[in-house]
Amino acid sequence: MSKNVSIVIVRKNHSRHLAYATRFLDARFVGRLFAHLISIFICVFSVDAAVDSGGDSVIKSEMIKVEGGVLSSESDISGQKVKSFEIAKYEVTWGEWQQVREWASNHGYDLQDVGKGLGENYPVTNVSWYDAVKWCNAKSEMEKLAPVYEVNGEVYKTGDFGERGSAVVKQKTKSKGYRLPLDAEWEWAARGGKKSKGYTYSGSNDLNAVGWFKGNSDGREQAVGLKKSNELGLHDMNGNVWKWCWDSLKSGRRIRGGGWYNFAAYCTVGMRDYNYYPDHRACDVGFRLVRTSAN
Repeated sequence: MSKNVSIVIVRKNHSRHLAYATRFLDARFVGRLFAHLISIFICVFSVDAAVDSGGDSVIKSEMIKVEGGVLSSESDISGQKVKSFEIAKYEVTWGEWQQVREWASNHGYDLQDVGKGLGENYPVTNVSWYDAVKWCNAKSEMEKLAPVYEVNGEVYKTGDFGERGSAVVKQKTKSKGYRLPLDAEWEWAARGGKKSKGYTYSGSNDLNAVGWFKGNSDGREQAVGLKKSNELGLHDMNGNVWKWCWDSLKSGRRIRGGGWYNFAAYCTVGMRDYNYYPDHRACDVGFRLVRTSAN
């Protein structure tokens, strides 16, 4: 009989102590944990470097309508119904993050100096789950939309609640502002929704065609949108950076999609074994926007 193991890893990243996810793991997951430890090592000792912007203008969050449906038997959450929603064509870029962050910092949000990026059209990284949901609220308010996230009945703008306190953040399900995807929404979109062709990765059985991972990334994230899209026209659903989701998993919040340092097995549309503490920031974690459908 295998034994459960409880592990907490604390690291220092640019003068900030960050808690890595607590996991209660069966022995068969030890190999996956080891791969994440190596990823942390790379993040800690990698040197920030400026690169080309990945384009002449900032790529913003073009939203694509996704018709709802039911997840297939290939999914670990098969049978789960997903309502129609909108999802961003690309991961949130460093350029767009900065534009919204500047507005947010002048309107009561504590996002000043938060986040990093290698170029304007590279995915933003080093943002926690708390950072991401506050930024979603700021973008909503900036565009005159009703923000989604609240704490004690007020729009969530400041502070975080540590490794285990994120349940205090509530989601207004009827708000039409920007938010993080639900776990099921992310997987439904990654699989191609009703247009799905049953691929292992989002848009292909060849990860090299649709995503940046250990085998092709040159050891860093890449500009968004350079790889082939999936059946819905979404880019980089697998690989490049992990994506925060709304859902909780044990003591943390779920991340999906795999990242630039991971082997292909971590980047499949069905991989959903990983979570981070909500106050965790890392060089291979970003996010993608969704909105509740207006119809």
